[in-house]
Amino acid sequence: MKPQRLTEIRALLASPEFQSWWTEIQTARTETLAAQARSDDLLAEATMLEARAEFSQRSAIDTLYQADEWGDSAGKMEARSGELENKAFRAVSDFEEQRYKASELWYRQGASEKTLEEKREALSAGPNRKLETEVKALEKSHRHLQEEYQRDMQRRDQLWLEVERIWAEVADARMQEAEQKLLAKRVRRQAETLFATADQRKKHALQLKQEADQALLAFQLASAKTENILDAAKERFGCSRGKDFLYFAQKGNQKMAFCVSLLEDRESYNLEVQPLSVYSIDPQRGVGFLEPAREHPRADENDQRFENYFLQGRKGPHPSASI
Repeated sequence: MKPQRLTEIRALLASPEFQSWWTEIQTARTETLAAQARSDDLLAEATMLEARAEFSQRSAIDTLYQADEWGDSAGKMEARSGELENKAFRAVSDFEEQRYKASELWYRQGASEKTLEEKREALSAGPNRKLETEVKALEKSHRHLQEEYQRDMQRRDQLWLEVERIWAEVADARMQEAEQKLLAKRVRRQAETLFATADQRKKHALQLKQEADQALLAFQLASAKTENILDAAKERFGCSRGKDFLYFAQKGNQKMAFCVSLLEDRESYNLEVQPLSVYSIDPQRGVGFLEPAREHPRADENDQRFENYFLQGRKGPHPSASI
């Protein structure tokens, strides 16, 4: 570093050459920050899209399993419908057989009743022990036929109720079968849509990653350009450089140095740092403790109160330090 006075540094900062360099470094830093932000944004968006694609993929698989379950349920319902229809066919057959049996008893009951009436008319013509015996036997037989007919009719009616119950179960099973088949198709279409969405998101995420890689390359190139511009300052202005400061040896005082800020920062340092402001520093402590730029050491150089003024602030009114 070439030792320089404060007036020389301030003249340098105002020179066209330095102003041109300052424009270059600002542009390079702006490009670097923009490229980094774009790279970060693209990578974050790609990561989020990958997660959404994975979620869509899992949802598609779960939905496909659900469609298979509806298909299996519809198949079981179809099998049950077939069983119920066979059961209904047997119930109808039993009903028809019972109906035929009841009809036969009805005819026999009618014939018995007619014979009984004829015997009763014959017995009314005059006493006849033989006819009385026959009438009693016919009456007993007729009662048995009536009782049997009533039992068969009840059995027939029960069988018919059973037929109607089974038919209702068949209808219900068929309706559920039809609905579940349609549900299986609809849910399968939903699964296909989710698979397509997952695939589309994966492709988009891959594209974003490629763009993020390009943005990262742009960031690396912009960062290298910024470093080159900072390195050029060493030869052009006789200084050393950091990332955010240029450092100049102080002419006539090897124990102190000057630094020029390349950024604005109101929080990180003991002073509010402004761009292109000049500060005095102790080379041993560097920018860990900044002082307003001054040409020669103060009388209170070793006074701890002077240091506390910049590190901790001051209490009560004090005159401003002259620069």
